[in-house]
Amino acid sequence: MKRFLTIYLISSLCLSAMAQQRTLQVTVENPTAVAKTDAPVVIRFSDVKKLKFAVASASVVSNGTVIPCQLDDLDGDRKNDELAFVVNLAANETKTVDVTLSAEAKANSPLSGELEGSAKARTYADMQLNDKKGKHPFITRLETPGKVNVYSDLYHHGAAFESELTAFRIYFDHRQNIDIYGKVKRQLELPDTHFYTTPEQQAQGYGNDVLWAGQSVGCGSLKLWDGSAPQNWTEVETRGQRIISAGPVRTLVEVSDLGVNGYDVRTLYTLWAGHREVEVCTCLDKPIESTMFCTGVQKYGPQPESIIRESEGIAASWGKDYPEQSSDKAKEQFPPEAVGLAVYVPADYRINSSESDINCLFTLGKKGQTSFRYYVSFCADKEANGYHFASAWFASLDAWKAELDAPVKVRVK
Repeated sequence: MKRFLTIYLISSLCLSAMAQQRTLQVTVENPTAVAKTDAPVVIRFSDVKKLKFAVASASVVSNGTVIPCQLDDLDGDRKNDELAFVVNLAANETKTVDVTLSAEAKANSPLSGELEGSAKARTYADMQLNDKKGKHPFITRLETPGKVNVYSDLYHHGAAFESELTAFRIYFDHRQNIDIYGKVKRQLELPDTHFYTTPEQQAQGYGNDVLWAGQSVGCGSLKLWDGSAPQNWTEVETRGQRIISAGPVRTLVEVSDLGVNGYDVRTLYTLWAGHREVEVCTCLDKPIESTMFCTGVQKYGPQPESIIRESEGIAASWGKDYPEQSSDKAKEQFPPEAVGLAVYVPADYRINSSESDINCLFTLGKKGQTSFRYYVSFCADKEANGYHFASAWFASLDAWKAELDAPVKVRVK
């Protein structure tokens, strides 16, 4: 009887362990005649049929090769909502990968400031406090009353994030500007420079802040629209920033503005490994009643070159000016650098376009919608393998738009 009971218990434990793990066959299809590199793939667990456990770890394998992936808890309930990874696909190629989901927790991908020993990380994000002792402790979330200004209490003034190609930060204040950091080499740099590159680091080939936005929308900053011009996020009851994920294959940063003209507004900024653009996705707690948002690019520098293609939803510019540091000493250390800026707003979300002396703009968010999205990209002339003329930057935008309009098709079995 004891032997039977022991065998029964062992069998039950084995069956229980098996029930807490599931392998899916995921088919990823490139629907275009152009090869895709680092194509984003997302599997939402709410879409996986009969998944009866909370996913605590996962692996992705293609033809015996492990593909780096990450699990993301989007709503902060300590339960993972999505699996994310990137794949390379030839023109019209269909690839099948094996995805194993498990309820057993394993080592998580590194969070902010803890990238040591994570050679495979291809993205990074952090937010730091600006303390007097210079230790700048890392945080992942901050929320304040709207009238409280903590801009100078954060080391680089808000959440910062990067891929190998580009880096960004979002100001934690009424402007909420997207600021950009151009690179020479394709590598992660913010763990070393934290957006404040020293002359010694620049001499070693590190990048630096390359944008001075002034009163413009900068590079794709989301602004309020008063019917004639962009407006900052001044009247906000509660504002916040949250780093949802630092990597290793995508960063997710959320900006929240609660109590804005009667709306709660949350904006998610997503940057993938191998990509230079950020997807900006804004969600509201109730349908939009009238046009209240805009974005675009600034006409950059004393002699900017710019285009706006309303029918395609593309606004772009090229120019150079001084970076954010504007003292004479800073101008000597950081001379003006040419950059290209671009925004793409899909047709479902854009309303009108307009231009001023300093901006190329799109109004967005149609009446009745509760969400909208757009994409922000830039290049720095200093990139070793980048774009070095306005004509080359503008010519690249058609292929960029086509890539965004034709994402991979994902099927789960």
